[in-house]
Amino acid sequence: MVDNFDLIRAWMFDKQLDWKDGDCYYVQLLRRQSDDPMTNGVPDPNYHGNMHSRSIKDYFIPSTEYFDRKRDEIKKLCDTFNVRAYIRLNKRNYQQMAFNTAKHIMEQACSGQTFSSPFTIIASAAGTANAAGKDKTWICDLDEEYVPYTKNIKDMICSCEPHASNVKWFERAPLNKIHEDALEYYQNREFFTVPTKHGIHIVCKPFNTADFKQKWDAFAKEKQITAPLPQHTLSNMENGHLNYRVHFSLTDMYLKHINEFSQVCQRTCSESVIITTEDKNKTIVHVCDTKYLPQIRQDWHNYCLTHGIYMKCFEIHKDNPTALYFP
Repeated sequence: MVDNFDLIRAWMFDKQLDWKDGDCYYVQLLRRQSDDPMTNGVPDPNYHGNMHSRSIKDYFIPSTEYFDRKRDEIKKLCDTFNVRAYIRLNKRNYQQMAFNTAKHIMEQACSGQTFSSPFTIIASAAGTANAAGKDKTWICDLDEEYVPYTKNIKDMICSCEPHASNVKWFERAPLNKIHEDALEYYQNREFFTVPTKHGIHIVCKPFNTADFKQKWDAFAKEKQITAPLPQHTLSNMENGHLNYRVHFSLTDMYLKHINEFSQVCQRTCSESVIITTEDKNKTIVHVCDTKYLPQIRQDWHNYCLTHGIYMKCFEIHKDNPTALYFP
């Protein structure tokens, strides 16, 4: 379970000092595709499709008092319907949402296309009504394999503009007589870390992403941080019988290495490796026994070292929601 209510409330309380009338935070209760219970192996359609179709309720949070009143309700809905609560830390504004709603309606009217649900229009308007201005933040989405490098990542962000100039200012400022390590002081002051289900979100001000990605690629190559195993799940029951398997989900960059990865698996587990393609964006490799997982991990690491396949840069989101509550 992930419960960030107290953490987010502290963030909100500090930011609300500069709020104007109509400012609010946007909270969504969403079904995640990865949380699909797959009853009897059959996907639940409620967990798939676009974001709006997977949303069961939205909230606009205008104050910490309202946030406190809705806390128990949000948790209960998440627990009951197996959904996650997300919050956008870039504030919204009712006026901007109204303008965006009107814009979407006029675009539909002028296009001659069939009108969509008004609920969809409102959700879309709220999603694009970023009113944070100079307080705008980005989210660095670190899955568990990136977490050990959190300090390195923060240091690299601080070496990119505009953070690099800000750190230099702190180094020269009189405040530095109290805080000898200006970089550490700056990071504690400017970075906000939010736990997620399988990692963390680093919340920070925008920075030069092209420069950062070059630094990350050089760091991963120098430290020989190879691409991790593809996302995988373990199962021990199939058709009512014990059947220990590993199911690797190949997406994104792994799709270019389907043959190579399957060969690594087959060399390690000669008994049974089955490849199934769900669609052009996803391929599943099934390995017959979980006992082979450590050896597959080592063999994949060695293959990546030999062929220069290093861990790619994590996702950097410019206005995405972060974790509020996951049951």
